[in-house]
Amino acid sequence: MNNAKTRYLLSAILTTGLFWVSSAGAQESVVRIIQTNYAGSNAHVIDPATNTVVDIIEGVPKAHAAVNHPDGTYYYFANEHAHQVDVVDARTHRVVDAIPLIDRPNKLVVNVTHNKLYVGIRDQAFLQIIDLDTHEVIKSLPVHYGIHNVYVTKDDAYVIAGLGKTPDTMDEPTIQVIDATTDEIVFGIALDGHRVRPIAIESNPDGSPKRLFAQATRMNGFFVVDWDKRESVGFVSPPPLPVSQQNFDGIQDGVGHGLLVLPDQSALWYASRLDSRVYSWSLPDLEFAGGIEVGPSPQWLTATPDGRTLYVSMVGSMETAAVDTKTHEIVARIPVGFGPKRNSTHVLPIAAAR
Repeated sequence: MNNAKTRYLLSAILTTGLFWVSSAGAQESVVRIIQTNYAGSNAHVIDPATNTVVDIIEGVPKAHAAVNHPDGTYYYFANEHAHQVDVVDARTHRVVDAIPLIDRPNKLVVNVTHNKLYVGIRDQAFLQIIDLDTHEVIKSLPVHYGIHNVYVTKDDAYVIAGLGKTPDTMDEPTIQVIDATTDEIVFGIALDGHRVRPIAIESNPDGSPKRLFAQATRMNGFFVVDWDKRESVGFVSPPPLPVSQQNFDGIQDGVGHGLLVLPDQSALWYASRLDSRVYSWSLPDLEFAGGIEVGPSPQWLTATPDGRTLYVSMVGSMETAAVDTKTHEIVARIPVGFGPKRNSTHVLPIAAAR
């Protein structure tokens, strides 16, 4: 271990006694939830062990999403304001670098196997690919339309781009799939002419994709996409609520906005801004398991690595709600910043994390 890593380890041991150890006896790790604030210039760092904010990262304005380097040394924030990726030191929580982009970014994702950062460009039709060792853009891949959200399959074999424009025809792709080895598009998926919003991926035991669940504009529910067939095979909606119980304030065309398969693949969770609720379905049978009223305009979803706690960003109340996925109860409401939207889970080596 080099001197820098040794200092990180000693500092971490002295400053925190809260850490997570994997069942396989792997390196001691810290779990953190990052809640970005779209109407502010900071992000709140939540400790899921206590459901409290343990720090605030400043200087990350209009962040569309955050991911971390595989070795835990950096966080990467998609900065819509400056059209760049902000690089934040995971120990100091200070911005230490910026990676310029071709235009405004939306969601970004790390591919661990290929050591790359993939950034969806919203206003131009490109997927920009960044080498994690050099922080250099190594490719700008043209896509059909500008990208809203981008994901990576559990086996790191594919990158999935959800396109951010309503197709002109029914058979145009709403989703495009990129081979992560060649960084070339291998196929597209149409969703009956609908523009896609968040996507969640159900995986096979070997990590390969089995199904995609995709939210669409102006629809309260999600498409079910068979990966092998490369097409939608159904649409699932939560039980309808009376209009008197629904919220139409400020949801624009994002009726549903938040979708997550739990890490153990046991359930799918869905956030309905229209219903002010989060809903769940068991997997793989997609049996409805219930809903929880969380408050106005739930947005994005993330969960702890064990899948026991779900975190829901709440734009309407400027907080993050923690939900017990077994009891379906809200266990904490955590005050955060202005316009909390995208949130994410980060498992960092204790030697590298704050």
